Amino acid sequence: MSYICLMVNENGAVAAADSRETFPARLHLDWRRKCFALPRRQLIWTCCGPTLRLGVDFPRASRLILSRAETVEDGLRRLGRLVARVTAVPLPGKAPGGIFWLFAAAWTGEGFEVWTLRAAPGREAQLHCQRVSPDTPVSLHAGAWRREMPPLAARSLRGLSYDSLRELARERVALAIARDEARRAADPAHNQTIGGPIRSEGIRCRR
Repeated sequence: MSYICLMVNENGAVAAADSRETFPARLHLDWRRKCFALPRRQLIWTCCGPTLRLGVDFPRASRLILSRAETVEDGLRRLGRLVARVTAVPLPGKAPGGIFWLFAAAWTGEGFEVWTLRAAPGREAQLHCQRVSPDTPVSLHAGAWRREMPPLAARSLRGLSYDSLRELARERVALAIARDEARRAADPAHNQTIGGPIRSEGIRCRR
């Protein structure tokens, strides 16, 4: 599992995530990129869940598909169908892949479009778009500790500078990592699936 978050306020949008990828036998590699940006589209996103199945690398596929799609919506729908279809294929001795989450924010020139994609094995992907004005804060997160760490109250983001927003998003990921480390210290059997360098991408509002 991972921890990702997306925060939007009147000064910008920031996506942040950990970089741990978990393999069978509890092998961890802290190299996985989960945050992306397409500057020409003023688009950022972060994703978590299954990363590699049947040779398909879902985070990398997200970048390839979104960079070629005519619209963000078209790209996300294509990605959702791909993830749902591939993760539904049964593999010997393994259950179907888990839930794939993606949060995205795109600057339209007047405000942000905030997208949420949820793709489950063999099911139609759920895609939601919220069009918000620059002064409408948004706080989203997914992954491990999602229930124990409720999303920050959106109103608490109002008035933060872009740099403060970015710092807060990274601090949120750091807190999830620290909690996972503390659980592992208390219970050596706990599989610590959040960790590694924290990465982030952001967009400043252009007024």
